[in-house]
Amino acid sequence: MRLFKALLLGSALISSSMASGCASTAKGVKQSVLRGGPDVALRQDVSPGTVMAVIRYPAFVNAGAESEFAKQFAARAIGGTAKVDDPTETQALADVTVLKSNYFAMSLYRELGSRLPEHGVLLSPHEIKLGPDGRLTSEPMTQAESLPHVVSVDFTAYTFPDSEKMMGSKPLTFGDLVTPVVTVRTDPRASVATEGVLLASAPVTRAAAGQAYAQAVKDAGALEQGRIEAGVPELDIISYISGGAERAPQTVELGRSADGAVRLYPVEKIKLDGGAVQRLPMDQNDVLEFPFTNGFANQIIDLINSTDADKASMFRRADAVSDFDESLAALTLVGSRDADYQARLRYAERLLEAEKKYLSVQSLRLYDGVHNGEMGAQVRDMIKEETALLNRRRKLARQQNMATAAGVLAVVGAVAVSSNSNTAPRQDCRRARTQEQFNACRRSNQSGQGTRAATNALISGAIFSVQEAIRKNRLSKGVAKNYIQAVLPALSAQTEVQVDLIDSNETITAIRFEDLQDKLAELYAENQRALDTVATRCAYSGAGVTGTWLGACENGVANGSGVGVFRNAAGELVEHYGYAVNGAADGPGYRIIRTAQGSTSLEGNFSAGQPNGPILMSRSGSVQTRNFRQGQDVGGLPKGTTVASPFRLGAR
Repeated sequence: MRLFKALLLGSALISSSMASGCASTAKGVKQSVLRGGPDVALRQDVSPGTVMAVIRYPAFVNAGAESEFAKQFAARAIGGTAKVDDPTETQALADVTVLKSNYFAMSLYRELGSRLPEHGVLLSPHEIKLGPDGRLTSEPMTQAESLPHVVSVDFTAYTFPDSEKMMGSKPLTFGDLVTPVVTVRTDPRASVATEGVLLASAPVTRAAAGQAYAQAVKDAGALEQGRIEAGVPELDIISYISGGAERAPQTVELGRSADGAVRLYPVEKIKLDGGAVQRLPMDQNDVLEFPFTNGFANQIIDLINSTDADKASMFRRADAVSDFDESLAALTLVGSRDADYQARLRYAERLLEAEKKYLSVQSLRLYDGVHNGEMGAQVRDMIKEETALLNRRRKLARQQNMATAAGVLAVVGAVAVSSNSNTAPRQDCRRARTQEQFNACRRSNQSGQGTRAATNALISGAIFSVQEAIRKNRLSKGVAKNYIQAVLPALSAQTEVQVDLIDSNETITAIRFEDLQDKLAELYAENQRALDTVATRCAYSGAGVTGTWLGACENGVANGSGVGVFRNAAGELVEHYGYAVNGAADGPGYRIIRTAQGSTSLEGNFSAGQPNGPILMSRSGSVQTRNFRQGQDVGGLPKGTTVASPFRLGAR
């Protein structure tokens, strides 16, 4: 019985020593929870000039923001508290995050590019910089996000900013390990219940929802001033580390479904296939595709399929159209069957399609410069060398763990022998009952201590090698130089775009996107006649409160299609997309109410400015069909009850 108890004690000691006293081996999962499997088929259709997905990632750190970026990167670490003793090392780890994000984002671009329609996915690299208020922020380096799109995807390859803890369970992108931090979002007007956030890594979910809400409020403020301006939010990872505004949407675990909730992606450390890594750098195959990218692409396409593309793209489309025709822009929000409107819209969409082709070519050149150029080769070299360091560390850690286990078992063995005598068991060798027990215990202890001491010294050397590799690889200026060299040809190359007009074709050559826009605007002005019905700014009455209407007006008040914005009696910001009669909402409409507690949308029929009839109500964690009578909710209706929608009535 005592022998059995001693063996149980030994098992517990081994488990404890493995958990706390032994070296970690920097493990990762071979397959992401975003499992691959058969490709999810795209079932979504979009209007001309609309992009399916835009991939956003940190690409470059402005020289003036380097120190602040490293400081915030360490202060708000994902996975625990980071000890910052060496600013140079912290800066290098921050740089590694940017460099690896650049490289691994190309995996997602290639995967989505092969599965979405031609020109359906664009790259939007972001520059990390200081804003006018001195706060850390990011801005896109191309105009990819200016086009209407169904979803955008934030991708960061994250590394915990403390090298002493890198070998444990902390998030790590080093060698054959990658920790993706991601967000999939749509326009906040398309998924009001989640502030536009559809899927997100757990740590950045609140930051993503917070800045999406803030951007939507800012956009509505521009509407109040008579402007349609679709702002571009900063990267979610930057919003997180800089302590931006946060909101708490309802969340649901991956694999489960819940209306009005964000799919939550846990932080996971993914281990790349060893054979694939060994074939680097000569083999340029995508080492992230099988363990992560394929499954993530399935999630993205599934979210595209389930998103209302009209709502997702309407606001940014109106903004893009305003570059050609401000009198048309607000009318495109819900559409019109007017023949003149249809003719101008079709023409404007052809020009947006030309912009999409230009940006698609630019994205392909960005991919080529980063993945296939010198920068990509350097990153593949780095991955292979880092993996060799990790493998050495893992081997030594396994040796230490085996020595620790052997030492514990030797002590337990001595105790077990002692347990068979008449004397109580002791782990102290000096109290052994026999010389044989004493000698066995001493030999075990000496052997274990010697082995562990030698192994610890080697492991310390391996850890030092990893830390030195990080410190010496001072990437701040290197990343900047390498990235600019890689992307400059893509951003400054002359590009020819074939514009397929209604009755002719034009070939436009431009270096800058702004030059292309100017030439397209000239084409539009030369070929389009004036509209009989134009979008202007006039008065709008919402629930008895006067606001601003952008759209069709008559006698100074809203009459026709457009968007109204006002503050209700509670001071809450309200946007209304749809139709108006005599200054008030009337007919199918889509109303968004933004409050400090969360946003709510009401879609259905409106009468005299109030919801009236079956209304689809969406808010955090809940999507229901309710019955309204002159603005009052009088009860629920069966799921699937048909509701009126302004997006089905108007021809876009």
